[in-house]
Amino acid sequence: MMVLLPVYHSGTVEAGASPLATIRYGGTEAGLHVDDGRVFMTLPGHPPVLHESWHPVSLSGKGMGDVSTGQSLSGLEDGIGWSCEGDLFFAGFWVQDQPELCEAVQSHYERLIALAREKGFGHVYRMWNYLGAINQDNARGEERYRDFCSGRSQAFEVMNVSLGELPAATGIGLSSGGVAVFLIAHRHVRGINLENPSQLPAYHYPPRYGRRSPSFARATVMEGVERTVLYLSGTASIRGHESVGETVEEQLSVTIETIRSLLDAARKRFSRLENGRFESMKLYVRHPEDAVVVREGISQAFQCPLEQSPLFIADICRTELLLEVEGVFVG
Repeated sequence: MMVLLPVYHSGTVEAGASPLATIRYGGTEAGLHVDDGRVFMTLPGHPPVLHESWHPVSLSGKGMGDVSTGQSLSGLEDGIGWSCEGDLFFAGFWVQDQPELCEAVQSHYERLIALAREKGFGHVYRMWNYLGAINQDNARGEERYRDFCSGRSQAFEVMNVSLGELPAATGIGLSSGGVAVFLIAHRHVRGINLENPSQLPAYHYPPRYGRRSPSFARATVMEGVERTVLYLSGTASIRGHESVGETVEEQLSVTIETIRSLLDAARKRFSRLENGRFESMKLYVRHPEDAVVVREGISQAFQCPLEQSPLFIADICRTELLLEVEGVFVG
């Protein structure tokens, strides 16, 4: 079985490689285009510029390198950029900034899910959502993240995506702009979505967090013949549904504890995860002065190649949260 895994690199887009998509973090303006069989997205953000390329990787055999799976196709349809190769699919869109996000997010999400199904890739196993001014209010005085969550939830409902089918996801702020969303999906294999014993499922959060609860699982697992991959959702200092800790040190400790709790639960179901590591992680930190503490703490807690664990300065989905961590664990 094949899955898509990220590779991070600075500078120009790598030559000679064949990823399905490349995300450029640190651009001055939002961007989306499709060229030479690849989707290119640019996310506004703080420098330095970093590229995230999504490569097909086999979960069979000994190698974990970039593997071609046959003919690749791509296109730009109704504002959605997409590419596919073999059983693997990538797609993403941009919603231009506007006074309220709910309606536009819902319509774009519905088109995104419909397109994935139309192309034959109905099994979404990971999603990312980036919002400009995520903690600020919209024109009606509602926080933009909550506004976004309403649109996303309504789209899943319209498209008959059950709570148990919601994949792992991340929701993070951008320095400017509207909403960027992208996903990866498989033609045949449905990922196994997991919850964290130490946290209430996000889709069961009480109404105090908005009109509609966030719509995602804490992790999604893709199990191959010889390897198993766990895609960890954006994880912060939350126990149950409450934010915990006032300092970055306190929140970092709880975040590490929470990730370990999920990994422990996953290992009870997937024995290969007992021997593995994070092959990549993304660290999001609200305040630049906290970057060193977070990077050192995560590096000490989890074995992950330093060059594949980039750190971004970004707002988190709750104003009181100071950091968030996501990752790809391979066993």
